[in-house]
Amino acid sequence: MAKAKRQPRGLGRSAAAEPKATTENVRHNPIARPGKDAESTNESKTTDQDQDMTDATETQEQETASIALQGEAGDEMAELRQTYEAAQKQFAESGTQEYLRGTIHECDRMLRNCGEEVYPSSEFNYIYASALHDFSLIGAEAEELNGFVELALEHISHAAELLDKAKDSEWAWKYYLVAGKVHLQKADSLYEEQEAAESKKQFEKLGKELHSELIQAKNFLETGFSTIPEGEEKHVVRLDAKSIEKVLAKPHEMISAAANVALHADRFEDYERRKMWNTWALETYQKVTADSPDNVEAWHGIATCLHSIVGWWADQADEEEDEDEDEDEDEEEPEDEYGLPVYATERGQFSFKALEAIKKAIDLARKSDALTSDLLTLGAECHLNLVNIAVGDKAAAEQSKEAVALIKEAIAAFPDPALEERYAEVLTEFEEITGN
Repeated sequence: MAKAKRQPRGLGRSAAAEPKATTENVRHNPIARPGKDAESTNESKTTDQDQDMTDATETQEQETASIALQGEAGDEMAELRQTYEAAQKQFAESGTQEYLRGTIHECDRMLRNCGEEVYPSSEFNYIYASALHDFSLIGAEAEELNGFVELALEHISHAAELLDKAKDSEWAWKYYLVAGKVHLQKADSLYEEQEAAESKKQFEKLGKELHSELIQAKNFLETGFSTIPEGEEKHVVRLDAKSIEKVLAKPHEMISAAANVALHADRFEDYERRKMWNTWALETYQKVTADSPDNVEAWHGIATCLHSIVGWWADQADEEEDEDEDEDEDEEEPEDEYGLPVYATERGQFSFKALEAIKKAIDLARKSDALTSDLLTLGAECHLNLVNIAVGDKAAAEQSKEAVALIKEAIAAFPDPALEERYAEVLTEFEEITGN
């Protein structure tokens, strides 16, 4: 049931074929170390957390080696809140997980000691779910991932039941965003199950469940976007620059969510669903560029969404390529290539719009010294989209030249054998056609 990954299309009218490719009141601590973390329901508050804090001081820079808990004595929620904030800062600064582990241990301890099945605080359940989500992304083993996702969903549900929109308004936007992210994680899990489906019936059933999870994620995310306080900032890691940057939370969260949803959109073979989710991601990116017209990531995202929809149409055309190729062989060069009906179709219009968006992204990236191989190769792919619908040789040659120039720039600026291998056929074909 797995779908083969689309390969770069060639310079001719048609692309080459794709490769086939529990006892009562005793709770489970998801990151407990054997023989230590789950020994007792009456552990002192400091046992697990202090150990993690000790570990952290041995591995961190001196200036981030400790947390100053400034809440009132005995205010567990204030301390938990500060521990989690410190965990997020620690990971942004050093990529280490000790305080995040400490947050989860503390949540587990508080839950066991409260004497209730559900801890009676919406914020507690939000923090627990958020910490589980964060840890699942950076510290969970593959076989543990589903367990983290399910437990995070459980606490997201508890947080929703206990949420007081008036009283909890200061942090509720964080809950909505985390809820959306956890449902996107659940959709990822369902996709993996769908890939392994043994029957068409099971495949379709999982597809409906996946779609439903995306709907829930979308609703949570949209509420979160609309309630993020104006000017709210957050620290993010720029892995390419190996640095931390303080950015506005709203555009950052919108871009991250749109990229995740666009990835899911690409997985749908059904056109309506692929277009639906790509359109949601596209519109989310466009809201970012409306407020921040120089946002490279958002323009890149817009081009990616449009390119995905064009790719679906290209796949359908490939199924008819043999008949069409014979019929097109003796056609005369059109006087007005871009005025032909093919360019008025959705495939043609989206091809132009994708190229316009990626050109904008590349131009902005050049000015800010933020150019990447992904930007350049997507630019090449967008030119190749127009090569593949071109009727006349002149238009095909123009777009091919632009595509090859971007590919060569990417290979020269960002040397990578995988990149060279990926585009070797395109470059060879171009050299054969032009004699260069």
